[in-house]
Amino acid sequence: MSEGNQLAGGFEWSDASSLTEEQHRSRIWAVVLPATVLPLFGALLYFVIAKGVGLAQLAYSGTKLFTLVWPLIAVPWILKHRIERPAWREARHWRTLPSGLLVGAGIVGLMFLLMQTQWIGEPVRANADRISDTITGLGLNRANYWAFGICLAVLHSLLEEYYWRWFVFGGLRQLMPTGLAHALAGAAFMGHHVVVVLQFFPVSIALFLSFSIGLGGVIWSGMYVRQGSLLGVWLCHIIVDFGILTIGYQLLFGTASAVN
Repeated sequence: MSEGNQLAGGFEWSDASSLTEEQHRSRIWAVVLPATVLPLFGALLYFVIAKGVGLAQLAYSGTKLFTLVWPLIAVPWILKHRIERPAWREARHWRTLPSGLLVGAGIVGLMFLLMQTQWIGEPVRANADRISDTITGLGLNRANYWAFGICLAVLHSLLEEYYWRWFVFGGLRQLMPTGLAHALAGAAFMGHHVVVVLQFFPVSIALFLSFSIGLGGVIWSGMYVRQGSLLGVWLCHIIVDFGILTIGYQLLFGTASAVN
């Protein structure tokens, strides 16, 4: 088994012995390249091109379905690898949780610190109405915000780790040096987030936030390489998402003074 395949975090990729090395590399490019750009095109479709019409909801649902299903099609049927069941009962995975907790807490602490600054905090608070309009349009309010937030933080973060770290980064790492794979996977992870944050913030703030998201992706792929597991990375992602949701709640529902 190749070094890249050993970093599956429970979803082990078996050797593709029926393919030559050249065929294998060509097929990895064929499945990973569209995976890096389709979420970006999807975000452009549902947030910009089809915004406010029925097609937007279809595009959003279709994009999320693609991120779930494409690796399950590509790995066994195109790459000829076997996807094994997660082995998260093994102690090696659980030992990654403390570092996931610490890194997640550190990132959230930095987020709240940035909210104290004029450079980030004030522009974010100034655009609270734009965020509120979007949230209201999605049918969210004070009563159901955290029910939605828990699903987002726990389930959507798992989907993103499975897709961006295990599949996209894991594939790129078999094609190029690890450092370059970190950079490209982080840039791809950042891509669709650029479209999202531009809906709420001025360009300068949106680009800073997007770059921060891309850097977060690099941190998580780095943890993945070092730990050989997605469990600690997933916990870190959950904590960061809850931090974002907490700031969002404070902005939207009248407790913004807590982050001033």
